[in-house]
Amino acid sequence: MKKNMRMSQSLTDSRFSGWGWSMIFFCMIIYFLYAALTTDVQNLLPDAFAAHYGLDAHVLLAYATPASIVGIIGGFIFSRMLLKISTRIVGALTLLVSGAAFALWGLCSTVLLYVLFLVMVCFFVSAFGFVAPTIMTDWFPRKKGVALGWATIGAPCSCAFFIPAFSAMLEQIGFKVAFVIVGVAIMIVGAISLVWVKETPERVGRYPDNMEPQLAEKLGADLQIETDDTEKITVRDVLKKRNAWLISIGFGLIWMVMVGVASQFVPRMMSVGYTHTQALHFLTITSMVGIPGSYLWGWIDGKVGPKIATIAYAANFALAMLFLNIGSNIVIVWVGCVMVGLGLGGVLNRIPSLIITYFGKAGFKQANSVITTISSFIRVLAFGIMAFLLTISQGNYTLPYTVFIVAEVVGIILLLLLKKRTE
Repeated sequence: MKKNMRMSQSLTDSRFSGWGWSMIFFCMIIYFLYAALTTDVQNLLPDAFAAHYGLDAHVLLAYATPASIVGIIGGFIFSRMLLKISTRIVGALTLLVSGAAFALWGLCSTVLLYVLFLVMVCFFVSAFGFVAPTIMTDWFPRKKGVALGWATIGAPCSCAFFIPAFSAMLEQIGFKVAFVIVGVAIMIVGAISLVWVKETPERVGRYPDNMEPQLAEKLGADLQIETDDTEKITVRDVLKKRNAWLISIGFGLIWMVMVGVASQFVPRMMSVGYTHTQALHFLTITSMVGIPGSYLWGWIDGKVGPKIATIAYAANFALAMLFLNIGSNIVIVWVGCVMVGLGLGGVLNRIPSLIITYFGKAGFKQANSVITTISSFIRVLAFGIMAFLLTISQGNYTLPYTVFIVAEVVGIILLLLLKKRTE
């Protein structure tokens, strides 16, 4: 009886078992590093390298977008490797290499070397975005919503804690030493993961979802965790599925909007009269909201399913942009910032939950490699679209926010068209 009390009883409780929590904590670290090394650190590095080596910060920043595209290609390559190679091995390998690259990055005194290591870091760190959700869906195929909700807390923690901490390290312990300390720490995580990570719960004598098989089958009967039509699915099969394109484009638009708003959050706040310090204060609070927001969207997923949860997520972000667009007083601005924070916290747990629901556990790796890659290419359009619209509007954010609200609505409509079967 005591054993049964420790087992999970619903799709929204957090009874994951000790080993389950261990895997969630590992994925939390992976999401933390994924956000820190691919996105958040770009708030610091161009100016930091410019100050230390006399390089042009604007030139360095211009290479962030091409490096991101290389990262998308790398993500696809590593996602295909996950079909053939152990998740544990892929995770450890990319942690070790990206850690070594980051440690050496601080030695790059020329633009060429800076870009070379930027591309290297983006390429190998891109694997993290596939390793973490693969572990979570293998361990928690039915409870993936709440499990991913906990794991993706790592991403907003990066913006809230890594950026100020790394900034302080650069100033207080030395430029090159700061890079070495962070890089070695990443490599240590990679080495430990070789004995820490277990690809499936069965390897340590646990049930998937930490549920008795009979209850799991009952609760997950409509989730298509294992179906004959997904067990041997190929890339061509995925591309033929209507749901694959609805998720790829629908969520891609939603992801693009989030990236566009988040990347220009500080400049937008300054454009309406706030100082740089005040804008950073708004950003910090917004990032902190993303921490509980990550769990919240996972919990909602477990309650109403990933389709409705993702539509609600997108509607929340559309309203956030509306409030920030029309915000003429501090109350409306704060409401908009809180809603943006909720969006920052939930973005990474939405797409894997959608994919496993519509393609099953057996088809997840194959479908994820295709759908997430397509969505990622749409995501990076955010920078070009935002720049183009700001040029037309002469720096006024009303036009880009209005266009992004429309894009969010289109994404919602596409997700509404999703059907239960993978057609």
